[in-house]
Amino acid sequence: MKSLTCCLFLILIFSCNQKEQTKTNLTVETEIPKIKEKEEITLKNFTYEDIARYTMASIMGQSSKIIKVRKKDELYFVSYIRKSDHQKFDYKIKIDGNKILWANIDGRWRDSKYDEKITFVEKDNKLEIIQTFDDNSQDIQEYKIGD
Repeated sequence: MKSLTCCLFLILIFSCNQKEQTKTNLTVETEIPKIKEKEEITLKNFTYEDIARYTMASIMGQSSKIIKVRKKDELYFVSYIRKSDHQKFDYKIKIDGNKILWANIDGRWRDSKYDEKITFVEKDNKLEIIQTFDDNSQDIQEYKIGD
């Protein structure tokens, strides 16, 4: 009788564990985020190279006229020589939809919760580069075609 009770007890425990595992697996599966494909916005008057140029001009406080941009694969490589001391600076930029992510050429991507979030908006012949900081304050720089 004792061995029958032990067997029933073990079967009951195994059955409960199986139900709990099934429940856990379902929860895990529903929590997996969907992978989003890169979003591309159709620009009317500006190019993505313009956006990269104006972004670094805005962040670094430099004239967009001295900034050079080249594209390789999905990245934009931006460089300029500062006039005051002739020092060269190099950066890389990713653009996804209207979001912009940047990094020093050999540094980390500015994507932590403490880094500013950078977006752009094209309005007719103007482009706004918007930096939103972690305190929700913003710096908005506006550029026109040819700036």
